[in-house]
Amino acid sequence: MIVVYHDVHSVAKLTEVYKIVAAYGVKTFVVSRAQGGAAQSGIPEISVRAFRDGVQLVVVPDLKDAIELFNPSRVIILSKRAEKPFDPSEVDEKTMIVVSGTEPDVSRKDLLGEPRYVEPRELGDVGRIAAVLCKLHT
Repeated sequence: MIVVYHDVHSVAKLTEVYKIVAAYGVKTFVVSRAQGGAAQSGIPEISVRAFRDGVQLVVVPDLKDAIELFNPSRVIILSKRAEKPFDPSEVDEKTMIVVSGTEPDVSRKDLLGEPRYVEPRELGDVGRIAAVLCKLHT
């Protein structure tokens, strides 16, 4: 499974999402469209942690680049506006799970996969990825 944190601005959120991803044993973590503080100091900070943790960290300019690079079997976009719930049975080792760091939700132009929601829908990006990884490991 590949986890993508897309369109992130906050160093604190990037660091927190990385900690969650690493704690659940995800081996490939992609950051796409990092901006501001996340790009300037967040990426270097998590790079050191990823190296120590044995996590493959890939930084790409945009979500399209991540999809092209990894050619996943399926792209699941976590979105509170989705019509279908997240189903752990849809995930295999080549699935890409994308969470957007933009509030209130992923932009329509970045819906490059299958949108799925997680209950409660009002979880933020950090909560969404934590809930999904928890569901995948129970």
